[in-house]
Amino acid sequence: MRIRTIVAAAAAPAALAAILLGTAGQASAATTAKPVTITANTHLNNHPDTTDHCGVGLIKDDCVLDDDAATEKFTLVQDPSDPSGHTWQVSVDYVGSFHGFADPSGPNAGAALTSDGPVKGTITFTVTSNATPDPSRLPGQSTSDAHLTDNIKALFGNDPSTSTVISGGDQYTFSYQNGSYVQHGAPKNSTTGDVTGH
Repeated sequence: MRIRTIVAAAAAPAALAAILLGTAGQASAATTAKPVTITANTHLNNHPDTTDHCGVGLIKDDCVLDDDAATEKFTLVQDPSDPSGHTWQVSVDYVGSFHGFADPSGPNAGAALTSDGPVKGTITFTVTSNATPDPSRLPGQSTSDAHLTDNIKALFGNDPSTSTVISGGDQYTFSYQNGSYVQHGAPKNSTTGDVTGH
């Protein structure tokens, strides 16, 4: 009887250790699970691009300074901090080329200036929606006047009943001619440099 008691007492810590290790392994697996990530692409031609100078010279009140041919890549990551799963962090990579007709910056802003070159940018949004984004809803070729928020809404189905809310969009960086002219968003909106014309 005494021998059995000692064996049982010796076995108990080993069993407890196995349970604790198993629980720890499950917790570790849960915390290392990757959030859901969805990507989608679309292309735009003759897409109007804007500057921070508006209503000056050739730049009208719509602030348009050039037309872009670009690809927008949307990366949507489900926010793990929202237990409902309805919050998504959306980043957009914008890559293409531009054709400008006006000087976008400096003392000659709005003056006639023909310019061309690469354009590259990133911008972020937060989306809350009951719907799940679906890349098949985004056309491969968007209309030239499609805004980023239009394409985000398309990804979530363009259904008013889903109560899709888009916020953010103030954190961005867009570079023209490999950094000759750069637009910066939050925390302090600003532009640096200028494009080179020909």
